[in-house]
Amino acid sequence: MRKLYYSEGSPYARKVRIVLAEKGLDFEGDQSHTGMSAEEHAAINPNLQVPIFEDGNLRLFESNLILEYLLKTYPGAAPGTAEPPLAGSLTRPDHHWEDAKILATLETLATSMVNLRQLEICGVKAEEVRYLQRQHARIQNGLDWLESRATPEGFAPGLFSIMDMNLLCALEFSEARDDIFPWRGHQRLEAIVARYAHRPSVQSTRPGPPPPAS
Repeated sequence: MRKLYYSEGSPYARKVRIVLAEKGLDFEGDQSHTGMSAEEHAAINPNLQVPIFEDGNLRLFESNLILEYLLKTYPGAAPGTAEPPLAGSLTRPDHHWEDAKILATLETLATSMVNLRQLEICGVKAEEVRYLQRQHARIQNGLDWLESRATPEGFAPGLFSIMDMNLLCALEFSEARDDIFPWRGHQRLEAIVARYAHRPSVQSTRPGPPPPAS
């Protein structure tokens, strides 16, 4: 039995949900971590984060590690999956180091966006905190750098790459959470998001509106 602990709006968990959908893999979704104590959550992930994925007796956490496992353990795709095909690995063997740099930059982009969102919820103003100003700079620099390396057909033309997936999950999270950062205007990045907007695995996992303030 496969099980995924996730949050509906998490851009990290969304990547895993997209790959599970692309491969047609059934799983039990569990969002009970929101009601857990820190001790209970630490018992299944010491980092106190989602996603957490279980496949039989195996438990993994951290999204790209889970993706690597799924790509290696369940090669191929579900019948009728949209084109272009899902990439078979996190990076292309012949472009490993460049792809790895892009993935690292995309992870930083998503983390900075999540940080901004969480501190915003707590009422912290970016203009008052140097740390948040640095998050803004990281996002802007990351977007500009990614734009210079993207093509309108994605970071790995001919494939629905894990890099493309990381990008659209981060940027759609930003827009779904009150436009955390105004990223539009980067034409190649916009083209990648638009390219996959109607892909079934992307549509079915798109984040909804933010939960009401408690």
